[in-house]
Amino acid sequence: MRYFFALFLSFFIYLEAMASYVFVSDEEQGIYAIDTDKLELIKHIELKGMGIRGVGVTKDGKYLAVASKKLGKLLVVSTESWKVVREVPLGENPEFVKVHPKRDLLFVTYEETGKVEKAYIVAIDTKNWKEAFRFEGGKESEGMAFSKEGRYLLVTNEGENSISVYDLDTKKKLRDVDLKSYGDRPRGIVSSPDGKYYAVTFENSNGLLLLDNNFKVIRSVKTDAGPYGVTFSPDGSEIIVASFRAGKLDIFDSKTLTKKSSVETGKRCWHFTYSSDYTKLVVPCGNSQNVLIFDVNGFHVIKTFSGLGKPWGAVAFPRAWGSIDTP
Repeated sequence: MRYFFALFLSFFIYLEAMASYVFVSDEEQGIYAIDTDKLELIKHIELKGMGIRGVGVTKDGKYLAVASKKLGKLLVVSTESWKVVREVPLGENPEFVKVHPKRDLLFVTYEETGKVEKAYIVAIDTKNWKEAFRFEGGKESEGMAFSKEGRYLLVTNEGENSISVYDLDTKKKLRDVDLKSYGDRPRGIVSSPDGKYYAVTFENSNGLLLLDNNFKVIRSVKTDAGPYGVTFSPDGSEIIVASFRAGKLDIFDSKTLTKKSSVETGKRCWHFTYSSDYTKLVVPCGNSQNVLIFDVNGFHVIKTFSGLGKPWGAVAFPRAWGSIDTP
């Protein structure tokens, strides 16, 4: 009997380990854990008033890393105890968190205000949660993406309409890519699954730009109002854009940038992620105080979590394509 009980328990643990989760940051309330198989909100990590924005999950799923605007720190949360186990000092106004898919590093952007506005991109070693190195950014550096092989980090500079490219091996800036003639306030950026292209959104001029991996512009197209979060579909055939001012998700053909469809979302839906099995899309909407879950087959809402604080971003585990994370 003990043998069969142990076998059952092992099987139960295995099933739990195979579950798919999405972690949502909330500026007012902390972090939510959503089981995307059961469509249930299974955990709320209360970090009220901490201004939790950027969110990332380590490669092994043991830790969440979130940027606290109020504290100017990266907070590290154990997914076993659901408690903050480490605080990493950063600087004023940390926002975007990006976990490297191949190296034991994550990156955080933050901005210092005052007489001289400066932005920084800080690399944190996820083995010891200490600063590994940092880059001085451009004006209002925010969105980040990695090249296919993981050597280069691309960062959008909203305030100067450019992208900066950093070499993670030499720890030096490689170049700046001037985008002034293509749009205003580049914010979201993502690499394609095959590593051949980058997609960039322009928040104020309502545009989507496609570049090759040598940073040459291929084509551009208009979006609905206020595009920010952006990702490719896992097969690379589509680009999804969160046009938050219009309250829509725009879906484009990734080769031609022809708009295929648009779906209604909510207010200030900046980011989104696929579920780990790529059957769902999870969309936090800050000013609607909810999280929407879409069935990607037809893009219709199948679940809404309402009455939240101010949801900001979302990442999946096992990791999946989204506007913040890449597998």
